[in-house]
Amino acid sequence: VSDPGTLTDDQLEEYEETGQLPQRAHKHWMYDRPIRRFHQYCRWVTNCIGLRNHRTYILLLLGVFLMASSNTLLDLLAAPLYYRQGDWASLAALIFHTLFSAYVTYYSGPLLYAHMRFVIRNELVQEYKKDHAYVVTDEMGKQISVNELEVEDYNSLFDTFQYEPSLNPWDHGWYTNFTEFWLTDRSDEDELGDF
Repeated sequence: VSDPGTLTDDQLEEYEETGQLPQRAHKHWMYDRPIRRFHQYCRWVTNCIGLRNHRTYILLLLGVFLMASSNTLLDLLAAPLYYRQGDWASLAALIFHTLFSAYVTYYSGPLLYAHMRFVIRNELVQEYKKDHAYVVTDEMGKQISVNELEVEDYNSLFDTFQYEPSLNPWDHGWYTNFTEFWLTDRSDEDELGDF
């Protein structure tokens, strides 16, 4: 999960000449160069997630969740055996491991769910934070962009925000978004990540 996909020399030169970043690129403090298809900065991996390592990041989340949840299940199945044998030291270690695995499952499950929703909506966290594709519905049934709300209304209505696919220019339907995410070649140096 190391290389997030910084701009190449040619892309950087074009950016410096025009002052225009590629559409989904973002400059982050960790790197001298902007990152193509910038998703977010992740504290877990202490790195930016972008064009080159986004799929690996999703697989990491999936692996952590599957490992932690299967460990929790297997520990729960093994606990009665240790109890019947009277192996209290092993049972105590197993209980500690079960609690740790349950905590990791509890933490990683919603994280994986949120990131899979980003994938099927073709939305990056960097775009999600700007609220461009989110609306609320007023009493008359009219949809209002959440960016047009006053601060108090924004905060009180936050839990009612609705994703509106027509406001996300990158959303082409879940199937297309999903297949583009997993099957688009990212090894080409000229790929900007504007898919």
